[in-house]
Amino acid sequence: MDYSAPCILVASPLLLDPNFLHTVVLVIEHDENGAFGIILNRPLPVTLAHICEESGSEYRGPEEATAWRGGPVDPQRGVLVVQGGLPGDEDTVLDFTHFVSHRKDLLEELLQDPKARYRLFLGYAGWGPGQLDGEMDQKAWVRLPLHPEWLMHPDPRGLWEVAVQSGEA
Repeated sequence: MDYSAPCILVASPLLLDPNFLHTVVLVIEHDENGAFGIILNRPLPVTLAHICEESGSEYRGPEEATAWRGGPVDPQRGVLVVQGGLPGDEDTVLDFTHFVSHRKDLLEELLQDPKARYRLFLGYAGWGPGQLDGEMDQKAWVRLPLHPEWLMHPDPRGLWEVAVQSGEA
């Protein structure tokens, strides 16, 4: 059992579950109680401006910015990946420049900053105790070290191929 997190999971071509077909997943937590992560390469066809309009919030970011499908579990739950800024005590630091947050106050602040670098993921990928380890044993996933440049990759639909062709997967 390798509980190293954060890390990247790359779906094997043999993994045919439609929730995870050709996905690249950021694993944020992994311990004896299970694992928690977000899919990095599934943009949703809904803009942050539209989400703010629906919720009565103001949005000052780029009009083309979208929300992302973080996974099949709890699609109403927001998870932020933020580049730059200072993480709070309850946030998870990924590397020197990125952190993960669930804070609504931070989201509201980021939505007002047109220069902020972040992605809002709706839902998450979750595994129960031992489940991810079993899937790893079945070769459904390849575990890679964290690649910070993949967290906000400019070609999300091509990220799986980038990961497979990296020579590590």
